[in-house]
Amino acid sequence: MKKIHVNQLGYHGSDVKKAVIALDSDAFEIVRVSDNTIAFSGATAEAVYDEASAENVCVADFSGFSEEGTFVISVGTERSFPFVIGENPYIGLRSALLEMFNYQKCGVAIDKGIWSHPACHYSPATIYGTGEKKDVSGGWHDAGDYGRYIVPAAMAVADLLLAYELSPNPAPEILDVTWFEIEWMLKMQCEKTGGVYHKVSCRIFNAMDELPQDEKDELIICPITLTATADFAAAMALASRFYPVKKAVLMDAAKRAWDWCEQNPDAPNFVNPPDIGTGAYGDTISKDEIFWAACELFAATGDEKYHDVIKQSEIYVGLGWADMGTFGIAAYLSAASADPALLTEMKNTLHSVCEEIIQKFRNEPYGTSLGTTYRWGSNLDIANNAMTLLLYSKLAEKNPEYENAAREHMHYILGRNPLSQSYITDFGSLAPKNPHHRPSIAVDAAFPGMVVGGPNPTTPRDTVLQLHCEGNPPSKFYIDNQESFAANEIAIYWNSAVYFVVSLLDI
Repeated sequence: MKKIHVNQLGYHGSDVKKAVIALDSDAFEIVRVSDNTIAFSGATAEAVYDEASAENVCVADFSGFSEEGTFVISVGTERSFPFVIGENPYIGLRSALLEMFNYQKCGVAIDKGIWSHPACHYSPATIYGTGEKKDVSGGWHDAGDYGRYIVPAAMAVADLLLAYELSPNPAPEILDVTWFEIEWMLKMQCEKTGGVYHKVSCRIFNAMDELPQDEKDELIICPITLTATADFAAAMALASRFYPVKKAVLMDAAKRAWDWCEQNPDAPNFVNPPDIGTGAYGDTISKDEIFWAACELFAATGDEKYHDVIKQSEIYVGLGWADMGTFGIAAYLSAASADPALLTEMKNTLHSVCEEIIQKFRNEPYGTSLGTTYRWGSNLDIANNAMTLLLYSKLAEKNPEYENAAREHMHYILGRNPLSQSYITDFGSLAPKNPHHRPSIAVDAAFPGMVVGGPNPTTPRDTVLQLHCEGNPPSKFYIDNQESFAANEIAIYWNSAVYFVVSLLDI
């Protein structure tokens, strides 16, 4: 295992550039790969104890070194993985992160080399508990399985649309890519009531080596839920400002969903019916989703009825699929007729969250902000913390420290972590090769540009992970193994969060 950890893609010449060294050393060298000559020598910072990895580490800061080329960090006989310093060390990364969504498309033929397959899951699905059939074809396969779920879909749509809106150089294809998911979401709304069905999948997960067109079991649409309907209302209202030709359709759908939420405030949390075993995305608290929906509808319409809901609500924060509040804050900060006092309160709330993140960041040598809490999807937590910092700097008050911290979080995902593990397939010297992703398993090759979940000591039912990592500290609780669903699965909303960060950092 490497003892010197770097971003395995590299750094722009003007970046803050750091390596983390898990060795007893007070000096380091930068060595040119081309001829093995020393390009730079420097002193490391004083060693500190990193609780998450249970190691003493020191940081090697080489920000002042800007020579272009390919290099390694050397300490004695130990060397890091190679990295590039140059104008664009991240060639292909952003486009690959986005292309993942095109590959996850359901209901259409995919032409992607060895990962190609014919159309899948295009038959009408059965609404649970009835004999009624409904066309809900389309959308993205959510993760390593072939289910399609409204709650994470809304989050991924929001991430991508905000990336398009806020990036200094947005990719024009984002809108086409995202529309494919929005079209499917519209199909998931009940025509009669305006409520939104929670998910569509088969009753149980299929075999791990089965391609999507080979999953032939009956498709089941699970019941309408409050969280799915509120998330849908928010996502459609947000989308209405990006698709002017479809604005009326999107706003009508958003308002009908909102009306359902108002009429069903005590609708129960989603729990899988006893004969359904696919992902649940159940959420016992729906107030943050209602807050997000109200903020998006107010930003889209200026209607005071939504404003009144916001004024009477707690200000919620969070960017995970179960905690959507920060999306609501972002919407309110963009509203044309926001209340000045409430606007200030929202900025202050977001600033407080950012300060909590930045205090952890200042104390963590790997440039992260999780402390010792590494849970399922820890890489999403890393990306979401970076996203929170960037949203504040973009929408509230520019803050270079926040932007630099966000960039440091990306260095972690790309290999500057205690395992020297890149967490994006096909990017980095040690990238995941065995993701928990059925199409990749079926052809024995990982589709490029997928973000895996990352270290996670909190899921004992993942026996492969637990046996391999028994006794490991939190940030080393990871295995690149296709059977490890709790550490090595992929998901659309992990890719979307990382895509947002990469887009706003313009890397």
